[in-house]
Amino acid sequence: MSSRSQGPLTAAAAPKINSLRVIEKEPLIPYHIVLSIFFSAGLISATFATIPDCDEVFNYWEPTHYLSYGDGLQTWEYSPVYAIRSWLYVGVHSLVTLPFSFVPSIDKSHIFLILRTILAGTASVSQTELYDTLSRSISPGVGLLFVLISVPSAGMFQAVPAYLPSSFAMYFVMFGMAEFLKTPVSLSKALTYFSVAGLLGWPFSLALVVPQLLLWVFEEGKARGVISMVQRMIWSIASPLVVLAVVIGVDSLAYRKLVFVPLNIVLYNVFGGSERGPDLYGTEPWWYYFANLSLNFNIMAAAAFASILLLVITLAILQTSVTGQQFVLLLPFYIWLGIFSLQPHKEERFMFPAYPALCINAAMSMNWVKDFALFAGSKLKVQSKVASALGTTLVAVVLVISALISTSRTIAITTAYSAPKNIYRVDQNISGNVCFGKEWYRFPSSYFLPAGARPRFIKSAFAGLLPGAFAETNTPFRDGTWKVPENMNDLNQEDYSKYIPIESCDYLVDSYFSGRGEHAGSLEPNYILESENWDRVTCHRFLDAAQTPFLSRALWLPSVVYRDQRVWGEYCILKKKQKREA
Repeated sequence: MSSRSQGPLTAAAAPKINSLRVIEKEPLIPYHIVLSIFFSAGLISATFATIPDCDEVFNYWEPTHYLSYGDGLQTWEYSPVYAIRSWLYVGVHSLVTLPFSFVPSIDKSHIFLILRTILAGTASVSQTELYDTLSRSISPGVGLLFVLISVPSAGMFQAVPAYLPSSFAMYFVMFGMAEFLKTPVSLSKALTYFSVAGLLGWPFSLALVVPQLLLWVFEEGKARGVISMVQRMIWSIASPLVVLAVVIGVDSLAYRKLVFVPLNIVLYNVFGGSERGPDLYGTEPWWYYFANLSLNFNIMAAAAFASILLLVITLAILQTSVTGQQFVLLLPFYIWLGIFSLQPHKEERFMFPAYPALCINAAMSMNWVKDFALFAGSKLKVQSKVASALGTTLVAVVLVISALISTSRTIAITTAYSAPKNIYRVDQNISGNVCFGKEWYRFPSSYFLPAGARPRFIKSAFAGLLPGAFAETNTPFRDGTWKVPENMNDLNQEDYSKYIPIESCDYLVDSYFSGRGEHAGSLEPNYILESENWDRVTCHRFLDAAQTPFLSRALWLPSVVYRDQRVWGEYCILKKKQKREA
């Protein structure tokens, strides 16, 4: 049965959800071309995307730098006392970049870009696999729309190259969804992909397998019987059990104690208690993700939100049937949005695993809009070719507008907030202690510092727990994976041993925004203005978000269309002046 209507059906036709799988169709664009498109977009994002979340740096880039080079910053999550971060996860990424570290002409900042490119390449393969199976099992039109929605979106631009478990989970969720869409379904392979997403990536992503797994149980039980279905499921969990064993084994070896990191993550985040848990790091209102997704996907977010409503209209008005696959594909986005909207602690990266599901929902909505146009045309006695052309034009216009808004959003972010990375992209002989005060959370990682430089912190107005430093070693064995660091806690309580005095800083990274006074008395002075103590090494402009109107900081618009109202500050590397002897 076709996955979409070939035209309005008669009024006598009964609306229903059909459990049968559709006959495969050929994708509209060849696999290799779509792969090239996705990879090209990923390469651009790997090169220009900012690092908006300090967790990406301190929990993943820094431990990877430690495994690769023997030094780096350590958060409390990597203390064996808590063990809620996986050494297997960062170890895999460290091994991937190992061959490049032996090339003399490649410095650490190049390794940073290489790893991002590898992540983008993995994402592009998973996106292409999902496109291909959507085209064959749902419809070529839905597959094409998935590409046209995903490629320009500001959300995917940020998520694809991010070195985060939520992005990693996103890749393998797409692989898993693609396997469930194939006929016949390779349950073992599909469950393996989801187990990698959940056990090696982010455990909460396992929630996304539930709708497709339930559909498989229903279809398999109906076609072959319950006993056969149960037997096949039992045989199919062998590979996920191997993934589980590897995760527990490698992490236990690294921590030198038996640990199950995914379980520790769930216990901390869900059952941490009132005194600890993610809420210590901030809470947001229930509508946070609705606003955030609207910024990152604009019109397509609205289309995804409305997909269930459009499904109901399709069943009721168009009198057409919808396959079980189509219905089930709509559910993961709603499940994920519901689960995480209920959590007080919210962050943009938490939505990454559901971004492909959002794009699928939006693609199916746009496909149904085109069907509605054909239906309306038949009611108005318009020729089917004309109605079809009008529907296609309407969808194309919406897609173009959405792509332009997303591009505007991407340009706004990259031009406004790239200074924390760009200030290191000059030939500098930086060494010694490179200090961070109020700009501690924008440090882009030790990959941007030469071998002789170390990141250090000075006291600022921030009163939470900052990372410490791994015990440095020149041997291939990194003892910091199992040694219990001093002065760590899971209550976000400030530890003054993490600071050094300003007099011990050789360099300082700081920002300055005119029109703002000094914060918290003398804790955050405007070091950039202290020319008697500091020389400017490199400065780049950086958006003053507090003084820039919302529209100007949310979107970039050409000056011929909209007067640029952005207010800029400075973001600098400063070098301590040598005091002359009297």
